[in-house]
Amino acid sequence: MTKKEVLIKAGSVMMFAILCIAFFQFFYPYHLFIKEQLQLFLFTSEYFISYLSKPASLASYLGDFFTQFFYLRWGGAIVLALLLCVEWLLIVCLLRKLGAEKNVLLYAFFPIIGEWVLHCGLGYSVSSTITVILCIIIFLLYATIKKRFIAFLVAILLQPILYALLGSGLFTFNLLLLLTDSIRKEKLNLLAYVILFTGILIPFLLRSHYLLTIEQAYIYPHREFMAFVPPLLIIMLAGGMSSREVRIYTSDIRYTPFLFGLQLILLIGGVLSRANFHREKILSLDSEAYFGNWSKVLKQASSYNLNDNIATYYTNLALARYGQLPDHILEFYQPATDGLFLPVNPNASPLTIFFSNEVFFYLGDMNMAQHSSMLGMIFSPNNRSSRLIKRLAEINMINGEKEAARKYLRMLEPTLFHRAWAKKRLQILDADTLIASTDAWLKEKRSMIPKRDTLRSSTDYLASLNLLASSNPANKMAVDYLLCYHLLSKDIRSFTNAYNRYVKDTSSLLPRIYGEALLISLLNSKATDKEVQSYGISPDLIREFAEYTRLYEQSNGRGELLQAKFGKSYWFYFHFAKMDTK
Repeated sequence: MTKKEVLIKAGSVMMFAILCIAFFQFFYPYHLFIKEQLQLFLFTSEYFISYLSKPASLASYLGDFFTQFFYLRWGGAIVLALLLCVEWLLIVCLLRKLGAEKNVLLYAFFPIIGEWVLHCGLGYSVSSTITVILCIIIFLLYATIKKRFIAFLVAILLQPILYALLGSGLFTFNLLLLLTDSIRKEKLNLLAYVILFTGILIPFLLRSHYLLTIEQAYIYPHREFMAFVPPLLIIMLAGGMSSREVRIYTSDIRYTPFLFGLQLILLIGGVLSRANFHREKILSLDSEAYFGNWSKVLKQASSYNLNDNIATYYTNLALARYGQLPDHILEFYQPATDGLFLPVNPNASPLTIFFSNEVFFYLGDMNMAQHSSMLGMIFSPNNRSSRLIKRLAEINMINGEKEAARKYLRMLEPTLFHRAWAKKRLQILDADTLIASTDAWLKEKRSMIPKRDTLRSSTDYLASLNLLASSNPANKMAVDYLLCYHLLSKDIRSFTNAYNRYVKDTSSLLPRIYGEALLISLLNSKATDKEVQSYGISPDLIREFAEYTRLYEQSNGRGELLQAKFGKSYWFYFHFAKMDTK
């Protein structure tokens, strides 16, 4: 290899790595970050052995090993860029091994573009990329065997081993093997057909051992059929560039600008079609909430202005954390009560279930938070989640279940990036009871939990809120959620009863939305002036209500004539908001 070629290769790799890092760090970081939260990687022998219960044990283990670095701020983008660069270099070596010569560096980017595009989806794991990398490495080692009979004998013996280590990567290996014979113009003898048949049969025979469906047995460790695009591109590329007829065109340097432009178009088009930038914004709200950056959640929510119930869910949580939920709730999209609680039902997405515990945890209903966390764990890939293990540890610490909390915290001790967090909380558990009870975080959270509990449905949110408010009326967040739940449900009577019970005689501040709702209630009940004055409603708000009522009657209920002046008022919501929830 000449010095010029070395410089071209190094420059190509560096340019690609910089672009990849820039995209995933500045435009798409939260998709990578959530992938770390959806797994739990432990440095224990038992954890390693657990991967043997499924095919692709080595690829899955290494994939999850690298995924844990997605926890770091720049970790996901850098690790992913490095893996794609390694795969690109291996593809270059493979193509040259099969006889390709010129323009190999450029053509090798086609499968890598496919990898880049696929990584924009949550369903594509690092294990899929590792599978391709290991497959090429093993094939290059296998290709050093010169004697044909020994090579076929080794290939047959490798079939069950490759399936155990690489899963569906076995098919890529076999196709490369048969492609090599085709390039050498050697007839496929009986042994070649035995290899092909064995590779197809092994997943079917082992599906029961690995407790997989037929479909899972043939695609594992992939989670979608789109994951076969990169290896198929490699096979097609290897077959095409190894053909003498095709090689004439691929080696012509005049096609270089066209190829570069084509790849750029494929990359941009693929990213735009595969990447979900709407979901990226949702994940950004979730991740910043996970780190406790509530001010950033509100800033992003105001900037995004998303009509999405999950976005509203985190916005409402952030407002409630600052005690501002009733002050600003109607400034954001509100899909009735689905913006306060994420409905968990057969139609709910795994992410919705994963996020559903947050509101219960911050409100103080630890039993419901634990229930939702367990559901989130069940619907996480491989039923493991570093984030939910941390949440379950916190819940049991708050509930005073020391041994249960210790169990979860010790699960985090063999991790790379969560051990310090677990160690700090283990010190609290191991400290004297008096010290533990005066810990600021524990003291605050324990003051919010209800002193009694009752059997209730997991979707009976009103029962949860009433329990929290009645047990601790000083839990402002729970009281605000209860009142806003009634308002968003347009249940004015229940709102008034709850307000009279928990707020009226305990607070001199009257949020505007509460005053607007109370005026509706007082009008309906034909309250006296003395009753109206007892709520401390400002005269200005009363005059506005009178004006709204007059305009509403004059317009015969036409909302467009009222929206400019009263579009953010509860009166407008009460009359015109549709109650169809997502």
